Amino acid sequence: MPGVLPPATAPWPERRRRALADPTMRAAVAKTTRNLAQGKASAYASYPPGEAMRVRAVTARRSALAHIDALLEELTGNVEAHGGYVVRAAGPADVGRYVLDIARRRGAERVVKSKSMATEEIALNEQLEAAGLRVRETDLGEYIIQLARERPSHILAPAAHKTRGQIEALFEREAARTGVTPPTCDATPELTAFARRQLREEFLAADVGITGGNFLVAETGTLVLITNEGNGRMTTSLPPVHIAVVGIDKVVATWADLAVLLQQAPLSGTGQLISTYTSFITGPRRPGELDGPEEFHLVLLDNGRHELLGTEYEDVLTCIRCGACLNVCPVFRTIGGQAYGSIYSGPIGVVLTPLLGGLDHAPELPKSACAMCHACRDACPMEIELPRYILKLRRTEIEKSMEPLTVRLTFELWGRLWASPAGYRWTARLARLGQRAFMRKGRLTKAPGLVGGWTATRDSPPVAKETFHEWWRRRKPGSLT
Repeated sequence: MPGVLPPATAPWPERRRRALADPTMRAAVAKTTRNLAQGKASAYASYPPGEAMRVRAVTARRSALAHIDALLEELTGNVEAHGGYVVRAAGPADVGRYVLDIARRRGAERVVKSKSMATEEIALNEQLEAAGLRVRETDLGEYIIQLARERPSHILAPAAHKTRGQIEALFEREAARTGVTPPTCDATPELTAFARRQLREEFLAADVGITGGNFLVAETGTLVLITNEGNGRMTTSLPPVHIAVVGIDKVVATWADLAVLLQQAPLSGTGQLISTYTSFITGPRRPGELDGPEEFHLVLLDNGRHELLGTEYEDVLTCIRCGACLNVCPVFRTIGGQAYGSIYSGPIGVVLTPLLGGLDHAPELPKSACAMCHACRDACPMEIELPRYILKLRRTEIEKSMEPLTVRLTFELWGRLWASPAGYRWTARLARLGQRAFMRKGRLTKAPGLVGGWTATRDSPPVAKETFHEWWRRRKPGSLT
């Protein structure tokens, strides 16, 4: 079974309660997602060709998945023809072994990484650090999260849940540890200047640079990196070895396909017409070139992706990690990414985490981390039917009897009672009597059993003193039997 980063040790109810009790985090996440969603709307409004290109991009992604094995073979041949190395990795351990073999052969001690969800997915940092390597994240958000020893909060903005004051405190602690001058205030320019000074030294001293990849162009063997900070180019050009860990689902056939895909992540994710930096890497440095790595290694990560091909979940692999679904999700906006207990949060995480790691890995996500509002379906540029997939995963949990026995018995009894008019009326009368012990100022609070989870986070109205059926019978005696 493929694997992802182990789930959070705290159970879902505790993670959820912790998030709901953190107003600072909730305000920070709400502000970030609101701004990103508004940016997307403005970008599409100002760019008339955007919608037509998006539709073509969907076609390109689905076509690539339909021919993925042939495209991966073509990609491999072209990367190797340009002096690079390609290896297939079934799961996290395979990637870790390969990267460590390269590091040991080169005598490497220090690694710099550009932002990569694929390496987060397989806990590559933890594998390398356990073997004695020093690993430094160089994306500003990832750098902050690494210092805080936390998971990313958002696919695009890993530190979206942090305030500037919290970031300043982290940087002050890092400055004390390394003996450098700390930032003097929590102003954004001061904080970014501190990070830049720290990371510049890391780039210059690194033995290996590791990146992910947004796309892989099969016809030329080209790795495509999309960033907004430039750390990707420092990671790929300064260290003597560049290792790219990329999911097999990121392959596209041609540059024409890439052309319609390049804008989709910035348009839908950050509201930009194009990202600040777009890098095309085709093999290692060639004779006569002044920069670039001596070695280029492409690790094609499977980790359960191939098993999804040909299934009803195949379209999930068209995801371009733009984060648009997170930005509109009311659950994500309320509890933030940390509460999901997984690298992938928001609607895509609710689907992708169980699919890649097994439903046993995170059974609470499909059943509890979705409000079924369908906002994610409307926001997804790749037209992924996330609500339908979430419902399918919920059905699978029921079919496998993964719910606790008490929950299954409760819903079974409820279903049988409500299958008849008499049962429905009897439960309404029972609820009306039983609610009296839990009424506070005309609202239900701290109700028992399954109802308690609802009333713990919502203002719930009480059962009416008179049901519609009772009202109708009083108005028209004998009309209901």
